[in-house]
This record gives sequence, structure tokens and C-alpha cells, in this order.
Amino acid sequence: PSRTLPEMVQTAADRYGASLAVEDGDTRLTFAQLNQMRIKAAKAFYAANIQKGDRIAIWAPNVYQWIIAAIGAQTIGAVLVPLNTRYKGSEAAYILNSSGARLLFTVSEFLGVNYSQSIAEQDIPSLETIVLLEGSSDDPEQQSWQQFLASGVDVAEQTITDLADAILPSDTLDILYTSGTTGKPKGVVTNHGQNILTY
Repeated sequence: PSRTLPEMVQTAADRYGASLAVEDGDTRLTFAQLNQMRIKAAKAFYAANIQKGDRIAIWAPNVYQWIIAAIGAQTIGAVLVPLNTRYKGSEAAYILNSSGARLLFTVSEFLGVNYSQSIAEQDIPSLETIVLLEGSSDDPEQQSWQQFLASGVDVAEQTITDLADAILPSDTLDILYTSGTTGKPKGVVTNHGQNILTY
């Protein structure tokens, strides 16, 4: 059985290659295609100098790019920090600061809220780059999803394979923040092995 997330995605691609894995509007990805996109995203994370244990955050609705960003980062040992789409800019900033997230993946707008603008107004010292999974921004420092993926084109696939093979089931997979109804949200750390046992 798979013991880490990259193992699980690779195994699913080997077993169910041509079967549908993700459907988002007109976008349909088979298990094999999802695995290919995972590796492509992992190359981009490596090119961005994301190291094992670094945190990356996703603040976006359910779009197919969300999945690829998450598993791409986790393939090289980065830690996912998902943010609630109902957060205000200050609430998102608290979790980004608390987790020390280096990259944020978001959308330009959702439910009438301009995410990229609301986060740009916050003070988040650890945050290096904002990548828009969908939409566009006037801020030249924000990247599009396609620009981000293109940045990893020269990274060797063997580099990604080696990093994925070095991940242990006990390594951190994600940090899930509590609701914060009785105080500030607290990060709950979970690892590869325990997450896979729940699938």
C-alpha cells in the first residue's frame, strides 16, 4: 500500500491511467494526466526554491488547479496550508503569518471578494509570491498559474522522483487550521501516513 501522497498518486495513475480522475467544468483529467500535472507542478515548486517542510497556502474555491498545486507541492515535501474561502483578508493573513507560508495560490475574485487585492493590503513578511490559479491582476509581482508552471520546465523529472522517494510517512503533509470560534485558529499538523489511512 502507498505510504506517502506522491506514492498514492503514482499508484493510482499506474492502476487507473485512462479513467477519469478530476472533472471541473470543461476540464477533465485522467489519473495519468493528473499524475503528469503533479510532476509538472512539483518542478515549478522546486524552481521556486521550495524545500521540504516549507509551507505553501491555497486560498481558492474548488478548481482543478487547487488539486494540482497541492499535490505538486506535497510531492517534494512541502506542507499544504488550506485557507477557508470565506476568510477576510486579515483572517487569511493571520494564518499565513502563523504558518510562515512562502507561497500563496489564490484567485483574483470569488463571491464578489477580490482575494489578491485583500491579501496585498496585509503585512505578511514570509510571503514571497502570490500565484493566481484563475483570473488576472494588475500587480506585476503576482504570477499567473501558467507562468508558475512554465518556471519549472528545465527541472529534471529525476530530481522530483528523488525528492518524492525521500519523503517518509511520518513527514508533515498539511496544517489544517481550526475554526477559531473561541480564540485564534490553531494549526493542526497531520502527516502523509495518517492522511492516507483515512482515504
